[in-house]
Amino acid sequence: MKRKPLIALLGIILLLSACKKENEVYTTVKQIENLIYQEIKAFREAESLTGPFTHQYLMVSEAQKYSYKMANGMEEVGPQGINEHWNALSEYWTFYNRDVLVLKTMENNEALILGELRAVEGIESALLGELTQCGVGVEQDQEGFNYVTILLAKAD
Repeated sequence: MKRKPLIALLGIILLLSACKKENEVYTTVKQIENLIYQEIKAFREAESLTGPFTHQYLMVSEAQKYSYKMANGMEEVGPQGINEHWNALSEYWTFYNRDVLVLKTMENNEALILGELRAVEGIESALLGELTQCGVGVEQDQEGFNYVTILLAKAD
């Protein structure tokens, strides 16, 4: 009979430890972000790159933060302020072949957004690099411009 209270107590402890903690961060991947990732993945596969290539939610979170900064005038459009976000990600993994792509566009279609990116010299080679992780973040400003950040890396 002493087992039942002990089992109940262990069950309560397990349940409480699984509850949401206040300092945990949850990332919601927007539909457009996932669609852009799918376009990149399809482009890589069309070029015979079929190895692992994950839309990593922690990278998405950092890409979203950077896009938010650009959309709200806290950061100029460009990769100059991205190191803060790579440093945050380095707490979790060691990254190789790191790259960041940024774009300010009125487009809302993933294929057209990827097309705009691919038109920039050197972008295709970045997209076709030795990569395993991707994080796409998109934020829109009040004028309707989309600020796209794509983090690319190989991770251990």
